[in-house]
Amino acid sequence: MIAKEIQVFNIDGEVVKNYSVNPNLFVEKVRNHDMFLAVVAEQAGRRQGTHSTLTKGEVRGGGKKPFRQKHTGNARQGSIRNPHYVGGGIAFGPKPNRNYKISINKQVHWSALKSAYTQRLQENKVVGLVENFDYNDISTKKVQEMLNKINQNAKKTLVILSEEEKNINFLLSARNIKNVIVKIWNMVSVRDLLAHDQILIQVDAFNKITGEAK
Repeated sequence: MIAKEIQVFNIDGEVVKNYSVNPNLFVEKVRNHDMFLAVVAEQAGRRQGTHSTLTKGEVRGGGKKPFRQKHTGNARQGSIRNPHYVGGGIAFGPKPNRNYKISINKQVHWSALKSAYTQRLQENKVVGLVENFDYNDISTKKVQEMLNKINQNAKKTLVILSEEEKNINFLLSARNIKNVIVKIWNMVSVRDLLAHDQILIQVDAFNKITGEAK
């Protein structure tokens, strides 16, 4: 069963109220295959495709025939830069600018995203929502204290914000904290949700995610 309410914290890590969950963002049945497809597509999109190897014609040297064609007792050879020689060219090796992108349709994408949110909420990984990150100054210590007060046993924390400009002090404060990732709501992927054992979401960001859910 999906929790009907999520705790809301202030910037001091104290619970101030409970927030009713909008059912639009969640599914009755978690679709593991859709999440798998979404993660595979993201991982493939991260590949730069800049790897390259040299072919026989690109390897330096080997212009001279290593030995005469006949009467040596050896198989005929034209160049020491053939693929079967050490230091020779690579046969059928990768070349740059290869596109590894995998596309998934929007229905599968949203099914995967909803399934990920549902699963993390069922597993109590969505620890809670945060009203606002109204930090007047940049202070890594304050952010660390807030996170420790909410859950000091968390190994990896994902913080989801509504926008960058209004939360710039929090972004600058949290960027040096180990295993804390901060992302804007529309940049969060299925992989992000599944890779962290604690998820904190700004209330405005949660409303935007819910509003976009299809």
